[in-house]
Amino acid sequence: MQDYLLLLFMLIPVIGAFFALTAKDDNNTSPNNVYNIAIWTLLVNVIVILYTFTFIDIEKTGIQFIEKYNWLKYPLAKLFVGVDVFSMLLILSINFSFFIAQFFLRHDVPKSKTLIVSNLLFISLINGYLIAADIISFYIFFASISIPLIILISTYGSMKKKNVLVRFSLYSFIGSLLLFIAIVMIYTYKSSNIPLNTVSNINLPSSLEYFVWLSIFFAFLSHMPIWPFHYWISSINSTLKHPLVFIIGNLIPLVGLYGFIRFWPNTVPDTIATYAPFFVAVCVITMLFMSLVSLSHKDFRYKLYTYITIYYLLYLIGVFLPTSVLKTNIGYSLFSFFMIITVLSFLISHVEKQKKNLKLYAGSGVLCYMPKASKCVIIFILACIGLPITPLFWNNFMIISEVFNYNIILGIAVMISLFFIALALLEELYRMKDKSYATIACPANTDISNKHFYVCIICLIILFFSFVKPWWFVF
Repeated sequence: MQDYLLLLFMLIPVIGAFFALTAKDDNNTSPNNVYNIAIWTLLVNVIVILYTFTFIDIEKTGIQFIEKYNWLKYPLAKLFVGVDVFSMLLILSINFSFFIAQFFLRHDVPKSKTLIVSNLLFISLINGYLIAADIISFYIFFASISIPLIILISTYGSMKKKNVLVRFSLYSFIGSLLLFIAIVMIYTYKSSNIPLNTVSNINLPSSLEYFVWLSIFFAFLSHMPIWPFHYWISSINSTLKHPLVFIIGNLIPLVGLYGFIRFWPNTVPDTIATYAPFFVAVCVITMLFMSLVSLSHKDFRYKLYTYITIYYLLYLIGVFLPTSVLKTNIGYSLFSFFMIITVLSFLISHVEKQKKNLKLYAGSGVLCYMPKASKCVIIFILACIGLPITPLFWNNFMIISEVFNYNIILGIAVMISLFFIALALLEELYRMKDKSYATIACPANTDISNKHFYVCIICLIILFFSFVKPWWFVF
């Protein structure tokens, strides 16, 4: 059983997607069937992931599991999958966040079967991407991970905004093509498929070295919300009103971030690494620009997207710092980061729906009609900006302190960006708590359900345990 645990991370969601696709299709039972399948599929996958943690030495660095599978004989290609502590943290946080998301989903969403099947396929692909341990399998998952999102945008995006899909597909194609060229050159030079952790041992000719590593760099950069590639993700995520599709769209930058973590700074040659400070400067400028824009924007979802983007760029800056000790801190932060944005995206969706029903288009006083939702929104906004009861507080503090230690001007710019995005979220919270537009009588059925409220409480308890003891789930 232990030999195939990593393979199960990918197979379980695929099997769940198959059962969801073949579920009885009628207006009364189909939505319930596919949602129940998704919940049980993700629950089983989370249990398997937690079971795998019992074999992981959390004090050990590097890949601890290696599973090999024969694929092609001519040309020779053996596929490797493996995990380290960091990738296991990401796998657990993503799968658990999607498990939480299932409890917030409404069963009357149009085309729910497409939503669930695409969701499960995305989870399978991103799990495969996080456990890929050789250059070929890494590329396969990198190139295919955007397909479920393209399907969902085509299904849930408006006709006007579907034009952005062409740009997104183009960026994904260019990134995949660049990485494909680099992988082919590495494969040709070594005459075999090689593990990711041995890429640093390749001594390429100087001209070829520049071309290969710059291709890898721009391939990952095409999936990150950074200038000049920031427009595609802002255009897409500002149009995705369905919270689950919004979450998937905001996990695409994780693909680029994880690629940089896997290849930088341990494997990149010194000739390429000398340009890292210029890239870090571009990251900071992007953070400052987006945080300032968020202050003037009136859409809560756009502000949440901006918050997500700024923190992705913060973690990316941490990756490029000349230290390897931050990777674990980034993993701890992302564990709580994904859970917080999952809950907030569904809470925002509920608030927007009730705001429209109550005809409070400015958002003023909308939380006055929803006492349970109000408590949850307040706590999770405070958590996402650094409430000192979640792992974000301590681990982000460690990352920012390393940024200050590296360059004080860079640290000040990062702190200003984080201050502005925190101010933008608090400003939105203040507007939604404004009682001047509220009436004494609260309309019925405006608040979140008891089930959703309890899910929020459970998430807060998990965040608190993760703050007190990051490895509370390891026995």
